[in-house]
Amino acid sequence: MTIIEKLPQSSSLRHLETLMATKETPEDIAPSEIKLEEDKYERKDSDATVVSREDVGKSSNGRKHGKGLTEGDNEVPDVPKNNLALVMPALGLVLFLAALDQTIIATALPTIAEDLNSSPSEYSWVGTAYMLSSTVQTPFNGRVSDIIGRKPMLYAAIVIFTVFSALCGAAKSSSWLIIARAFQGLGGGSIIGLTSIVVSDIVPLEKRGAYQGFLGSSWGIAAVLGPLLGGVLTEKASWRWCFYINLPTSGFAFVLLIFTLKLNPSRKLTFKQVSATFDYIGLALLLASCALLIVGFSRAADYGFGTPTSYGVIIAGAVVFVAAIVNFLMTKRNAIIPSRMFKNRTTLFFLLGSALHATAFIPSNFLLPQMLQGLRGDTPLESGVHLLPYALLVAWMTVVAGQVNSRLRIIRPVAWTGYALAAIGFGLFYKYYTAHVSYATQEGLLVIASIGIGLSLQSPMLILQAAMPLKDMAATTSAFSLTRSMGGSIGLAVFTAVLNTNLRTRFAKIPGYGTEFTVPRSASDYAALQNLPDGTTKDEVMTAFANSFRQCWIIGCAFFLGCLVITLWTKSYSTRRFKPQAALDEEEVQAQTDPEAQTSGNGTTELALTGYYTVGFSGEETKQDDRRLSKDLC
Repeated sequence: MTIIEKLPQSSSLRHLETLMATKETPEDIAPSEIKLEEDKYERKDSDATVVSREDVGKSSNGRKHGKGLTEGDNEVPDVPKNNLALVMPALGLVLFLAALDQTIIATALPTIAEDLNSSPSEYSWVGTAYMLSSTVQTPFNGRVSDIIGRKPMLYAAIVIFTVFSALCGAAKSSSWLIIARAFQGLGGGSIIGLTSIVVSDIVPLEKRGAYQGFLGSSWGIAAVLGPLLGGVLTEKASWRWCFYINLPTSGFAFVLLIFTLKLNPSRKLTFKQVSATFDYIGLALLLASCALLIVGFSRAADYGFGTPTSYGVIIAGAVVFVAAIVNFLMTKRNAIIPSRMFKNRTTLFFLLGSALHATAFIPSNFLLPQMLQGLRGDTPLESGVHLLPYALLVAWMTVVAGQVNSRLRIIRPVAWTGYALAAIGFGLFYKYYTAHVSYATQEGLLVIASIGIGLSLQSPMLILQAAMPLKDMAATTSAFSLTRSMGGSIGLAVFTAVLNTNLRTRFAKIPGYGTEFTVPRSASDYAALQNLPDGTTKDEVMTAFANSFRQCWIIGCAFFLGCLVITLWTKSYSTRRFKPQAALDEEEVQAQTDPEAQTSGNGTTELALTGYYTVGFSGEETKQDDRRLSKDLC
C-alpha cells in the first residue's frame, strides 16, 4: 500500500473519486501514515473549498475516510442516527400542511368573500398575504437556524403556524383573516425551508435524492390537492375548517418530532456574532423588491395594467431587485444568497429555473379550479375531484424522480425531461382547452403536465447542494426555497393580473354584456355564468372566459421552456460529499500525469490528485471503481 502526499495541481481527480466510491477502505492504514502538508485547496468548478487535515476517521456513511476531513471552513460531521421511518413522515406532514395552505383556499375564496363581505382587493390579499409573508421569512431560515439551532427554530415555526391557523379559522372580518394569514405564513415559510435543511443534516448527499423526493411529493401533492380539500371542507363543513384542520395534524407531527428527531450538536453563534456580518441591506432590498412586485401585479389584477400606479410599482420592484442582486455580489457581509451561487452558472441557472418553475406551477393550482367552475359549472368539490389525478401524478412522479436521482444519479436529465414535458403540457392546454373541451381531453392534457412538473419539482435542490460547499448547505437550501416562494408569490399575482385584464377586455367586446359582468369573484358569480340563457351571448361569454385562461397557459409554457433552455448550460457535479467534480480538462490531465503508469513495484497504483491526499490501492480494482464513478455524477 503506497501513501501519496500532495501531488501537483491540476492532476487527475478521477482516482480519488473511485477510491471514495469503493465499498470498503483498507483497515491497515495507520493514521500516522497519512501526511498532510496544507489545509486548503480550492475546487475550480464550484468555487468551493475542500480542506483535508488531521487523521483518518469516519465519513458520513461510516466508512473511514478522514476524521478531520473538512469542506469549506466546516468539518464534515457524522450523520446523526435517526429513525427515518418516523422522522420523515413527521417532516413530510408539517411540510404538507404548510404547502397546503398556499392553495387550499383556491376553491374556498368565493365562499369566504361572500361570508366576510370582502372587497376586490381584500379578496386577492387573502391568498397573497400567506404567500408574501412565507417568502419574507425564507431568507432567515438558514442564517437564524445557525444562531439558535435547527430544532428550536423548526418547533417555533410549527407553533406559530398552528396558533395562527386557529385565528384564521376564527376570523370575523376580512382584515382579521388577512392579518392572521400573514402571521400564519411566517410559520409556514419557516417550515417549508427548514424541513429541507433538516433532511440535509440527517441524510448523506448521495442518498438524499429519495428523501428529498419524498418531501417534494408532500409539497407537490399539497399544492395540487389543496383546491380539492378546500372544496370538500367548504361544501361539507365550513371554509373555516380549511384552517382548523391544521390543529390536530400539526400537533401530532410536533410531538412526534420532539421524541424522534436527533441532530448533531453544533456550535451556535451568538446574535452579536451573526449581527456583525449579517447582510441587513441585502435582506431589506430583497424583501422590498418582492413586496413591490407582488403589490404592483395585485393592483394590475384589480385595476388593469394600464394604470400608472401598477406600472410604477412593478418597475420600482424590478429596480430594487437588481439592486439586491448587486448587493449580494459586492457585499463584504454574509449575503442572504452567497455570491458563489451567482458566480457559478450551474447554481445561478438552476435557482432561476426553480423560480420560473414555481411561477408557472403555483398559479395553475389556483386557476384550474376557477376555470372548471366557470366553464363546466363544477362545484368547488367537483372541481377538486377532477383535479385529483393531476395531484396524485405530480406527487408520484416527484417520488419517482427522487428514486431515479438517488440510484442512477442522473439529476440534470431528470430535471430537463420534466421541464420539457411541463412545457408541452401547458402548450397543449393553450391549443386545445376551449370552451367545449371534453373531460377526457382535459385529463389527458393534465397527465402530460403533471408528469413534467413532478420530475422537475425537487431535482434542482440536489444539484444546488452538490455544486456548493458544505458550509453553504443551509444557505443553499434556503435560497432554493426563497426563489420558489418568490416565484410562486409573484407568479400568482402575474397570472391573476393577466387573467383579469383579459376577462375585462374580452367581456367588454360582447354587445350588451361588458358592463353587466366583469371578473367572477364569488360562488354566485360563477353560477351566473352557467345561468345565462343559451344562445350567442352565452357562447361568446364562454369563449371569452376560456381564451382568457389560455393566455395564462401559454405564459406558463414559456416559463417552463425558459427553465429547460437556461439549465442546459450547466455542469455536472458529484453527489458524493467527500469527492470533488470528476471532470477535468483531458489535455491538462494527460500533460501532467498518467495515473495508469504510476504503479509501484508491488503492483499498487499511486493516485495523482489536485490538492488532495489519498492512498494507493490495488491496480486490478481501478477499472471497476472507474465504472462505479461514472454513475456518481448528477
